Amino acid sequence: MRWIERWAGPMFRAVTRLEELCLATGILGIALLTIANVLVRTTLGTSLLFAEEVSRFLIVFVTFVGIGYATSKGRHIRMTALYDAMPLRARKVLMLLITASTSLLLFALTWLALRYTLGTVRELGAVSPVLQVPRYLVYLSAPFGFFLGGVQYLLAFLKNLSTSEVYLSFEKLDEYDDSPPKGI
Repeated sequence: MRWIERWAGPMFRAVTRLEELCLATGILGIALLTIANVLVRTTLGTSLLFAEEVSRFLIVFVTFVGIGYATSKGRHIRMTALYDAMPLRARKVLMLLITASTSLLLFALTWLALRYTLGTVRELGAVSPVLQVPRYLVYLSAPFGFFLGGVQYLLAFLKNLSTSEVYLSFEKLDEYDDSPPKGI
């Protein structure tokens, strides 16, 4: 199982770096467009027509890319009442089941979203009102984000397969911080 560490480690870092780059660019773009629109509106009395539309596109993009990034940090919401009460071996088996099934689900959603986007949405020919951008290009954010999430869950599955500990993601160990909150 040494091959998992040698292959999956660089893959995890590359995918996470891509997600960070996409998220940083998207959020920075939203902020800059909002600031520019406010400045133009207060100085010239008119809005940048494209600012709201591009900001919406970026919000959709950031939302879907965030699926994989949250997975890479082990930050998805989890219902753990039963899981926490299980012995380590049972938690390990359950985590393998969770990461494998979630990865498969996200890859299936990737395929379905891609088929819907490149088939139905593209065939409808809908475009955005201001920039006339084909809607299917914006909708491609969904399969892209699902795919990144699927890769992250697959990497978490491989990590759990190759170690005795339980991992929430490729790098995030499933552990609790029992220290009291700061300031108490």
